[in-house]
Amino acid sequence: MVRPFLFSLLSATLSLFSLTAHAQTAVAVFDTLDVRHDLGKPAITRFQAARYHATACMYNGRTDEQRKTALLLLDLANELKQDTLLAHANVVVGYSFRQGGDPERALQYEYKGLEYAERGGSTDQIGWAEKEIGIQFKQLQQYRQAIHWLKRGEARITRIPEVNRVHCHLSETYIGLGLLDSALFHAQRSNVISAMADDPYGYARSQLTIGKAYAAKGESEMAALYFKKTIAVCDSFHIGLVMPAALVALGHTRLAVNDAVGAIELGTRALRSSERTDNLWTSLEATDLLEKAYHAAGKADSAYLSLKRHAAFQDSLASAQVLSKVENMRFGQQLKEKEDEQARIEAAHERSRNIQFGIIALIVITLGIFLLIFSRTSVVGAKAIKNLSLIALLLFFEFINLLLHPFLDRITNHSPILMLLCMAAIAGLLIPLHHRMEKLITNMLVSKNNRVRLEAARRTIEELESTTGKTSR
Repeated sequence: MVRPFLFSLLSATLSLFSLTAHAQTAVAVFDTLDVRHDLGKPAITRFQAARYHATACMYNGRTDEQRKTALLLLDLANELKQDTLLAHANVVVGYSFRQGGDPERALQYEYKGLEYAERGGSTDQIGWAEKEIGIQFKQLQQYRQAIHWLKRGEARITRIPEVNRVHCHLSETYIGLGLLDSALFHAQRSNVISAMADDPYGYARSQLTIGKAYAAKGESEMAALYFKKTIAVCDSFHIGLVMPAALVALGHTRLAVNDAVGAIELGTRALRSSERTDNLWTSLEATDLLEKAYHAAGKADSAYLSLKRHAAFQDSLASAQVLSKVENMRFGQQLKEKEDEQARIEAAHERSRNIQFGIIALIVITLGIFLLIFSRTSVVGAKAIKNLSLIALLLFFEFINLLLHPFLDRITNHSPILMLLCMAAIAGLLIPLHHRMEKLITNMLVSKNNRVRLEAARRTIEELESTTGKTSR
């Protein structure tokens, strides 16, 4: 029985070490076997499956499923009580809010994730959390703040996938500032993934970013080359998050050289791809490209239809943003309930610990008092007993307070005044009882002290009589 237990313990320890060492970069694998919900599996195994699943949902635009997985990650991280895991879970929760268009809450959880990462001490994970904060500022178009955080992340990150991500975001941020040479520099530095199959999303992302940087500099031919590479990778590995953007970008390069037919084909593909992932932003970009391309091709009716679809997508986006706010509120409420539950559990544990300490202290002081009372030789003054009994009273009152606090809190509906009145009533009952006990103990002590003194005096007299008898002889 011992060997299987040790083997399980070793396996769990190795899994935890592996997970905390690479917590900042998860593999994009859907949990088709539902391991994350299998209560028969160790919590660390479920956490690993859930983080992989959350990443896969992110890359494929499954926002609702990612939110649910983020909540599960937070539950498992709280159960495992590892700072690195809590860091990862909080950053994923922050990302979920970011997808839902709630930057304030996104930053709240990303900062919390950074705090846990700093406690955990993993340099790569600290850099990863800083990078995620930078991305949020980039989305808010606060580009200087974004560069500050992204540069902090860049200085710490060593994992190849995260090096790829941070340079992609730095490139796009510099494009936002109009610093195109810096944008191209970081875009090229993002191209660090040697084997496409190891990280298809990262590879496609870097090709798209390099293409964007060349397009911003007006080098259309080079841009088109990288957009084509992006599309090929997305086709091969079914990367829904990057594909529409690459198709739209390549379509604009076609339109720039008066290839309206090619632009229409690419715009149509982009629209189909974005609709599969419910990506309304890229649907808007695709219909905008199609409207321009149809005009360039002299197809006014098709251009008008594309314009109407564009307007419909704008209305859908407005409705989706309202719905997203509602979903964020629901998600936030679920998080609050989980945090409140976690706080209640921790408070109950703390109260239980304090009650145990209170019992120990009461037992020690009570035993001390009784030892002093029933000791055959020690003579203790009433003042010492009074002080000890006062300490015992305070400890007993605190013990009663800890024991009854949850019950009183519930029946008084969290009213401080009623709580104070209840505790005052308890104190009013304890004080007379304390006075009676103190009087009884003092009487017992005086009686015992008198016996001890009389016994001591008797022995002294006997010794003196014995000494006097010997001297007279």
